[in-house]
Amino acid sequence: MGELNQPMSTKKLMYWIGLFIFGGMLLASIIDSSLYLEKYSAAKLWEFRVFTFGSAVVYYGLVFLMNRKR
Repeated sequence: MGELNQPMSTKKLMYWIGLFIFGGMLLASIIDSSLYLEKYSAAKLWEFRVFTFGSAVVYYGLVFLMNRKR
């Protein structure tokens, strides 16, 4: 029961925030893909997904570098 009172580490919190933001963006692009295809094109949809994935890689890389041990 003592484990519930321990604060969450900053590293774990940053990973969860990134998962929430970037996972939500990718999930929204999958759910609303028919809207993107009708309004724009398949190329724009893939451009958004690649941009989201690239942003996630940069974000997680920065979180990793910020929290590494010296």
